[in-house]
Amino acid sequence: MNRFLELFTDPGTGLLSHTKIWTHIAYLTVTITFLCMTFSGNIPGIDLWLAYLGIVGGHSMISKWISMKYK
Repeated sequence: MNRFLELFTDPGTGLLSHTKIWTHIAYLTVTITFLCMTFSGNIPGIDLWLAYLGIVGGHSMISKWISMKYK
C-alpha cells in the first residue's frame, strides 16, 4: 500500500501532492483516449504516437532530471 501512496504523496513531507495527482490524471486521460482510438479502428498515425510518447515519456524524463539536478 505504501508503494501506491508514493504515486500521490510528496516524498519529503508525506502529504498529498496536487502535482502528482493531476499528472496521473492527465496520463490516464491521454492513455484512455489513445486506447479508445486504437480499439475503435481509428489507428493513430505516427504523429499521434510521437505526441503520446512525448507527453508521457518526456514529462517523466524531465521530471527525473529536475529532481536529480536540484536534490
